Amino acid sequence: MAHLRFVGLLAIIILIAQIPIIHQLMVWDRTDILAGQWWRIVTGNLTHTNFIHLAMNLTGLVVLTFLHREYYGSRSLIPMIWVMMVVIGAVMFVSPFDWYAGLSGVLHGLFVWGVVRDIQNKVPLGWIMLAGVIVKLGYEAYTGGDAMTADLIEAGVAYQAHVAGALVGMAFALVWKEGPGQSGPRS
Repeated sequence: MAHLRFVGLLAIIILIAQIPIIHQLMVWDRTDILAGQWWRIVTGNLTHTNFIHLAMNLTGLVVLTFLHREYYGSRSLIPMIWVMMVVIGAVMFVSPFDWYAGLSGVLHGLFVWGVVRDIQNKVPLGWIMLAGVIVKLGYEAYTGGDAMTADLIEAGVAYQAHVAGALVGMAFALVWKEGPGQSGPRS
């Protein structure tokens, strides 16, 4: 239940981050980060390009929270999302983007974390869902992202953020063991 409070708080922060004056201070902007505004490495993940982008990402967060709810515990969710945002923000420096916004990298990480946990718990669809996300990530890397999505969000699809989030999610699933009655790193 603590994870629901955390996800609710995250959603509220994301909504507040869309207020124009706050958005301008939080968005991932290469020039501003290089000028010393390091918080943008993390906070850029909380901003969005438009209402459609915001709605897509918040819907994804709700769906993932429901889909893998039995695995979520705030003791793993909070550090995992924090690490995802830091890694995604850092990885964006090797992308061609000078400006970035969105939670989709974190969502990819949460999805991969959840399906690996499914695999670990012998849920039959886990392998199929993992294969599906790998194919999706490969497709995005090959094509540069879906043009329809780019039109909807009014920005390029930052597949680099998706890959970074997915890799962090995979790492957490392989290292961190938390679920019903369990917590902390694997021994």
